[in-house]
Amino acid sequence: MSTTFSSRSLHAVMLCLPLFLLAACSHVPVATMVKLANFDLLKTNPAGLRVAVRYPASIRIPEGGARMMLTVKDKKTGKLVMEEKLAFVRVSSKAERAELSAELQEGRRIAIYRLPDDRIPAFKAFQTYLLTMDKAERDKIEGNMEVGVDGCLAFEHRPARILVSTYLKADELGGYIPLLRDVDLEEQMADGKNGVDGGLPRCTDARAATEG
Repeated sequence: MSTTFSSRSLHAVMLCLPLFLLAACSHVPVATMVKLANFDLLKTNPAGLRVAVRYPASIRIPEGGARMMLTVKDKKTGKLVMEEKLAFVRVSSKAERAELSAELQEGRRIAIYRLPDDRIPAFKAFQTYLLTMDKAERDKIEGNMEVGVDGCLAFEHRPARILVSTYLKADELGGYIPLLRDVDLEEQMADGKNGVDGGLPRCTDARAATEG
């Protein structure tokens, strides 16, 4: 769903899928890497996938502002072979939020997202496409799963640091595991990582300035 306020794309999570094995690209805790050994993106139940973001209360994430992108590229040429863009919907379940109660901090919010029911078939089609390839074909490609979040600053005062943590939940993980802990978004953006330049903009939509 499109929004009318100005925001920048913040790629808060980046996971790579080289040769069908999920591996973290950067910033992922060692303990999480061990648990991710049980996670197979191509076999996981997409209905059970959850992504959570802990962020400062001064930031707003609009409706439709969280999404997943699945891509497959030819290793040799870099040519895009397949791409799926999947928008997330926010989860309001108190039971699910309770699972992350230990991660709550003063002045922070936690938002949980899932794939909408009508986009689960697209995720499954992506899984089937790769799983039906033979080994020779798989050896020629590389893929990644990227989760991005759009956000903006609700207030004039800009915090010295904008620390964001992200979490992943899947049936085989048995609950939420941290992917990134207290990554400074503006520091990442200033470094030009994830294709984002500059700092977070101010929210220009009245709803965005008042909603979380």
